[in-house]
Amino acid sequence: MRAIRRRPIARSGASELKRPSRCADAELTHLESVIRHILSANAPPLPLYLDRSYWLRRLERLENEICLVPAQMRRLGALRNLLNAEALCRRECA
Repeated sequence: MRAIRRRPIARSGASELKRPSRCADAELTHLESVIRHILSANAPPLPLYLDRSYWLRRLERLENEICLVPAQMRRLGALRNLLNAEALCRRECA
């Protein structure tokens, strides 16, 4: 009887380099509170380097560096939607 050889599991190189999902919760909580604060009506104006594109880059970096679970992906999507809706409102209101 021949022995069955185990084949190595093919994994993408990018997912092996990502940090585990447990690393995302604190960062997501921080981004949620900061983004909601800056979008509130009584928030002071932000410096130019902390514009919408900065926050979108932070969200993208989080997505690229950490293996997110579906609930974390939904939270990330909600933050993206908040930023995009705010940008759309500013364009239409101006």
